[in-house]
Amino acid sequence: MKNSRRNGLVFVLILILTGSLLMGNVLAQETIYLNMGSTSSTSGLYAWCVGTASVINKADNNIITTVIESGAALDNLRRVKEGTFDFALCVDSASAMQLHKGISNFEGEGWEPIRWLFLRNAIVNRLYVKADSGIKTFKDLGGKKFCPGIPGASGTTNFINFDKVLGTGIDIVPATLGDAINLLSQGRIVGLQKSSGLTSLDAALIEVNLKTPLAVIGYSEDDIEKIRAAYPYILFFETPAGSIVELPDNPTIMEEGQVVGAVASSNLPEEVGYEIVKAYVEGFDEVAAAYPGIVGWDPITDYFRLVAPGGEIPIHAGLYRYCVENGIDVPERFIPPESK
Repeated sequence: MKNSRRNGLVFVLILILTGSLLMGNVLAQETIYLNMGSTSSTSGLYAWCVGTASVINKADNNIITTVIESGAALDNLRRVKEGTFDFALCVDSASAMQLHKGISNFEGEGWEPIRWLFLRNAIVNRLYVKADSGIKTFKDLGGKKFCPGIPGASGTTNFINFDKVLGTGIDIVPATLGDAINLLSQGRIVGLQKSSGLTSLDAALIEVNLKTPLAVIGYSEDDIEKIRAAYPYILFFETPAGSIVELPDNPTIMEEGQVVGAVASSNLPEEVGYEIVKAYVEGFDEVAAAYPGIVGWDPITDYFRLVAPGGEIPIHAGLYRYCVENGIDVPERFIPPESK
């Protein structure tokens, strides 16, 4: 009788354990829905955002990502902070660092949980002017109408800050890219700023250059010294003479550089961040087919290589796990506190 009761109890425990395991498996396979911040749908970068969401959604990870149009970097960061976006693309490392520390564009808005996910590429915020305008440097824009980009974008905000630091007195005309191109063609502005690859014009401006010849201008050494005194984390890249494919006669200039990629927060579970990073890396060629601007860039290690000390934010725990599993060395300053 005792053995019968004991066997019955064991059977019941087995049923309970089996049910728990099955329930755990069901929960583990529950679909996770994520909102991903991107940029304006009129931007050439939107193709990168859509391509990234596509490879994440195709991966065997039970994650469904919805691409949501936004005002790019600063808007994306604020919406990650408020929880509207689970993660976001088109964010430069300098702006993310400002949010992390509560400085500059995010004075009084500091938020420690912001985390880096993966890199898109390094770019420049390129200053385009009409080739016959006679404008050679940033300071030559003083008193002239110029479009620095859309409101809320980090490049736009940086341009406005540079104008204030240098006392240039530029007549600033924020606008979408399409509107800015129309204004330029009509002669109502002398130029516009647009993020671009290091060795080429922005895709949207190649056709413009055929009809309205363009030149690219930069910052003087004095400009850079003053800007860095106020914003020491701002990067500047040298663009050698002739290195812009479509403008072989353009002289050597110094341009504002940015390291751009994706961010999330420490509130996004490690496993989810890991699956996002894994899907992006494994689907990199497919994303590159949609947006060739990422070709030649390493989505993981180039962040560690390019961001100067003091300009970084911690990486997401999911990215850290991916690095550990794949033998990628992570410098101490990038390791998030939750992974230590």
